[in-house]
Amino acid sequence: MFINYSIQTTLKQSNKKQINFKNLKCQLSSPQPYINNKNVQEIRNKYKIHEKDTGSPEYQIAALSARISYMTEHVKKNPKDFSSTRGLISMVNARKRLLKYLRNEDKDRFFKICIALNIRIQQNQL
Repeated sequence: MFINYSIQTTLKQSNKKQINFKNLKCQLSSPQPYINNKNVQEIRNKYKIHEKDTGSPEYQIAALSARISYMTEHVKKNPKDFSSTRGLISMVNARKRLLKYLRNEDKDRFFKICIALNIRIQQNQL
């Protein structure tokens, strides 16, 4: 009886339809970290002053702004993620320091980057 039962179950399993994955249509999206890195790279390339630029304030501010935007969304979805919140605050402060440096060095470049990236300027920063 036990042997027959095992034979019957294997026969039932072999009679099941096999899924044809070639005809299966589904949309696969890229993982979110990959998308975020691509967006940061595009913004960095947009604000490069020259081909090998990695250290200009505009380049760094643009990259930080892109990272801040997706980290803000992450923190809104995960309010108890305190390490990400701490990282977000440190990125905002780093961007603030770079903006302060750029404002003291060249006000025209400061206003251009603030307008381009929609960064709010407080009255005491003018």
